Amino acid sequence: MFGHTVYRPLILSLLAGAPMLAAYADSTDNEALEETVIVASRVPTPLSRIGVSVSVTDRETIEILGYSDVADFLDLQPGVSVTRDGGPGKSASVRIRGEEGFRTRVVLDGIDIADPSSPQISPRIEHLLSEGLQRIEVLRGPQGLAYGADAGGVIAMTTRQPETGVTANVTAEGGQNGYSKLGGFIAGGAERFQGSLSITDLSTDGFNARPSDNQLQDDDGYSNTTIHGTASLSLTDALTLTGSVHDIDGDNDYDGCFDTATFAQIGACTDTFDQSAARITARFQNTLIDSSLSYEKSEIERAFYSAEILSFETEGEQEEVSWIGSLSPQSGQRVTLGFDAVDQSLTDGGSERGRDNLGIWGEYDLDVLAGALTVGARWDDNDDFGQHTSWRISLQQQLAGSDHPLIVRGAVGTGFRAPSLYEIAYNAGPFSYAPAATTALTEEKSQGWEIGFSWGQPDQQLEITWFDQEIDNEIYFDMASFSGYLQGTGTTSSQGLELSGETAFLTHWRLLANITWNETESNTKQQRPYRPEWAAASTLLWQDRSVVAALTARFTRDSVDTFGAPMPNTERLDASVALNVTQSLRVTARIENLTDNQDAQVRDYNQIPRAAYLGLRYSI
Repeated sequence: MFGHTVYRPLILSLLAGAPMLAAYADSTDNEALEETVIVASRVPTPLSRIGVSVSVTDRETIEILGYSDVADFLDLQPGVSVTRDGGPGKSASVRIRGEEGFRTRVVLDGIDIADPSSPQISPRIEHLLSEGLQRIEVLRGPQGLAYGADAGGVIAMTTRQPETGVTANVTAEGGQNGYSKLGGFIAGGAERFQGSLSITDLSTDGFNARPSDNQLQDDDGYSNTTIHGTASLSLTDALTLTGSVHDIDGDNDYDGCFDTATFAQIGACTDTFDQSAARITARFQNTLIDSSLSYEKSEIERAFYSAEILSFETEGEQEEVSWIGSLSPQSGQRVTLGFDAVDQSLTDGGSERGRDNLGIWGEYDLDVLAGALTVGARWDDNDDFGQHTSWRISLQQQLAGSDHPLIVRGAVGTGFRAPSLYEIAYNAGPFSYAPAATTALTEEKSQGWEIGFSWGQPDQQLEITWFDQEIDNEIYFDMASFSGYLQGTGTTSSQGLELSGETAFLTHWRLLANITWNETESNTKQQRPYRPEWAAASTLLWQDRSVVAALTARFTRDSVDTFGAPMPNTERLDASVALNVTQSLRVTARIENLTDNQDAQVRDYNQIPRAAYLGLRYSI
């Protein structure tokens, strides 16, 4: 009934007394062929050859838990924490192993959807809906070699793909706070041509996002319309053309902007977000060679309004031409080569900036003893910051056992992040002054390693991973005098331990859980803000032939705000149930924040109050 989860690094939350989820699988899939992941090397790679930490959430998990956006699913992954500035559509920060979201590459069907007009070229993760997605892969740690060696990991999302025949479904869900979601998906085709289309429309009245909004005390609503489309044409048995388009249109109300005349802080704030992205790929594949040539383009427009008066707007654009080719000359070996030429531009009304980056990379994967060794390197040439070389080495070995194998894996790698167009433009603009105005920003450099052990089979598995990573010359905003962007002279660090696992027991039960200990330090040896030292979550599932129920819990401990003041510990409990009335009709019900816990994740921002939702899904 449920899809097989590609990676299962979840540990019994009995170790922490609290629970968590990373993915769910149907035990009937145990005999399926070994699955592959894309995110580790940008080409399909069997799990048995991967030495880096990867977790995957599949479509069946997305549907049973029912969360409307991607951020909630990321928050359930080991080593990942998410904080929100309020409810749906409000700014969300995703931190993988303690690093900021702008150090994480986010791709959708292979398209880099980061926003060049945002402060650190980060994606607006809060606008990414889960409806229409097939899977979410997360690569943890500074080993995103093939993607540009970003320091904080990679999040790769895949939308539902074309297939032969005709498949379609419609969904409808409603709930408290004026919440409604309508969605539709259709896919079909013949042997040579296939296509798919997904449309989702979500709206909510929301709730008052900030306790300090004691004037309007209004609900901060949100709406989002997202469209995904994909088509593929097989010209020959070996050559296929694929195209995909994505459009996201979000409108968000929030608190805490500034009046355009008096500069007083007010609560009547609105921002709009429009992103259009497209990609076309020609892929040639036979038993020896797999080669793909792609062109992609992403455009983003953002506008901010204070009391319905336009206060600020930006436009960002990114174009990329890339090629990836892999050669398997004989069993147990693979050589992968790639290049990407990227052009980014920013327009914010006061300045226009742009730059190019050329990256060339290669990776060699081979059998070694009872596992696989992967060695890779990447060379980048950036218009603003010159040439850089980064590298990654990973290893996986089976130490013992066949029915319940004991496996060790490890990886070490480096990366860099060039200052963003926005950071450079701000320091050169009219709102910057010393010391930021006189600071010549240079690139950040990162390095990190991890080592882990796993034991068991998919239905009974434990895993432990130790990680350590550092960033030199960190770029940060001057929170003391608000002069602009400054650069640290020392090293910021993040180290920790991830424990994860899953177990199936009795006839109908399954538990998936993990807990992460993460110690972070700034270059001044202070704890970095909004990075909990302890985070855990789990999902307890019960299923029979027609019903699946899930209870999901998560908690955080020992976090601080931007000024080093302790934040409250947080807990959240969610419940969901799905009933298959017929083969085509499914009824769903869920409750978020079952205990109505209101401990703030971010200073002066409310969590979502308890809310119930009821939905229908009809499939053909």
